[in-house]
This record gives sequence, C-alpha cells and structure tokens, in this order.
Amino acid sequence: MSQREPPAADARHEIELIEACYAFPGDFELSVIARNDDATKKAVLEAAATAAGAPLAHEQKASGGGKYVSHRLRVRCVSAHEAQAVRARLRGLAGVMTVL
Repeated sequence: MSQREPPAADARHEIELIEACYAFPGDFELSVIARNDDATKKAVLEAAATAAGAPLAHEQKASGGGKYVSHRLRVRCVSAHEAQAVRARLRGLAGVMTVL
C-alpha cells in the first residue's frame, strides 16, 4: 500500500506541471465541472479571479441532464504559483466536482 504525498508535495508537483506547460506571466486555461446553479457559478467566477482581475474568458456548457455544467475559463496569472492557487481555490468550493 502506498502513502499519499503530503499536500505541500502535491502543490509543488502541480506547480512543476503548470510551469512545464505554460509561460508566465500569461494566460492560464482551466475547466471546472460543477453543479449547475447560480450560486456555484458566482463562486466559480469569484474564485477564478487573480491579481490581474476577473477571468478573461468564460464559457459554460450544461450536461445533457442539466444537473452539471462545465466552466471553461482563461485567467491572467503572473506565475505558476498563482495559477496553482486559483486551482486550489476552485477545488475547495462547494458544488465543484473537479478542476482540470
């Protein structure tokens, strides 16, 4: 049985992956799968805000049954650390199923 890495190690690994795929400062794209309700949408948009402001782009598409929605976001980040912090905030929201 393997042990899970501590949260700090998880964050470092996530930052390394982000740095390998994106140049900073720059735009960072992510998708959030969440419940399809107004309160969750508002929370997702607020959590996605960075020091540079609100998301630059936001598209959403409801699931076939309408219970869930995919939010596709593009945000301006100054560093991989800021991008990872946005992902962490989004993952912590009630109603968010996953962040990609």
